[in-house]
Amino acid sequence: MDGLDLLKQHWKDNNSFPKIQKNELQAMLHKSSSSIVKWIFTICCVEFIVWITISIFIPAEREDFLFFQVADVIYNVVFYAFIFFFIYQFYTLLIRIKNTSNTRKLIESILAVRTNAHNYIRFNLIAAYAAFGIQFIQLIVKEYTHRSSWGEMIFVLVLGSILFTLFGFLFIWLFKLYFKILYGILLKKLNSNYDELIRLEENET
Repeated sequence: MDGLDLLKQHWKDNNSFPKIQKNELQAMLHKSSSSIVKWIFTICCVEFIVWITISIFIPAEREDFLFFQVADVIYNVVFYAFIFFFIYQFYTLLIRIKNTSNTRKLIESILAVRTNAHNYIRFNLIAAYAAFGIQFIQLIVKEYTHRSSWGEMIFVLVLGSILFTLFGFLFIWLFKLYFKILYGILLKKLNSNYDELIRLEENET
């Protein structure tokens, strides 16, 4: 248990805790919340750089069909635009948290960070489903156009679909696990700070 957790526990167990300690607790909650949001912002930036690096150094296979070329371009533009938007939101919220000294505004900012983080995770999962859906359609079209025998085409298509689906579910499960572990830990600490700030606000009224 770190210093902030010890102080919060002492505050809960002792209602006669000195007033100065309440101000100290609020300051520590402010600092802790700012640090957590900074970590979330940093991780999002690193993820953005990783995706950019992958797209540059591991280019996707060029599609024969114009429709899929356009679909890939639209997907990438939408994906990176939304990721950049979420990063910008985290940045503005981080600056707001750092510059505020008002407990009520800090609570509102933390709530906004939680909402933005949940939307960010939800968007990434939807984007993963969409990417695998597009790849699956491309697989079907390729098999349909490159196989001369219907029997051969159906066999390869069924086998490929099964393997593709299994791999897709495994990848998305690992994707969910990654977000649950990494962001889950940070959001759990942020939620704890949020609940404590709410309790302190209620005690003041």
